[in-house]
Amino acid sequence: MTLTLPETKEILDLVGLLIDEKPVFRPGDGWDLTQPKPGTYITFLQGRDNAIEGAIITDLAATLYIGGKLILLPEATLKDQFNNGKADEPVIEALTEVINNLRTLYNNIDLNPHVAPTQTFAYQVPGPDDFVAWVLNPSKRVDYVGETNYGTGTMTLIAP
Repeated sequence: MTLTLPETKEILDLVGLLIDEKPVFRPGDGWDLTQPKPGTYITFLQGRDNAIEGAIITDLAATLYIGGKLILLPEATLKDQFNNGKADEPVIEALTEVINNLRTLYNNIDLNPHVAPTQTFAYQVPGPDDFVAWVLNPSKRVDYVGETNYGTGTMTLIAP
């Protein structure tokens, strides 16, 4: 069974609760997953049998916005990371923690497999024979887009 994605309101409410502000994201047009911007990250949602059931992908602006807000980093520090083209490990770990909380929304949907996040990795476009090649053509996808202090940020939820 394909993973059902949580409702927009639930996603944005939980992100807002965790970062202590109303998130800048709204459903919008996403980006081409075959041409990621530098500093894009992916966290897979893994089922009990270790099967990959879905993923959450964030570009650098969204990663810095979500992770940086969670751990209360100064804007200047986050801007430096943006200018360097990658998030530091504490910011990536904070993003993973937000995704860990978001999994509760997935796990509360009837008939969804129970999922848990993997660690967050730098996103690389999968090859056609890769076991996660479905990422390039997911059956379910929602993009949340918003203006951050680092430009337009996008958080993409997908399922095979």
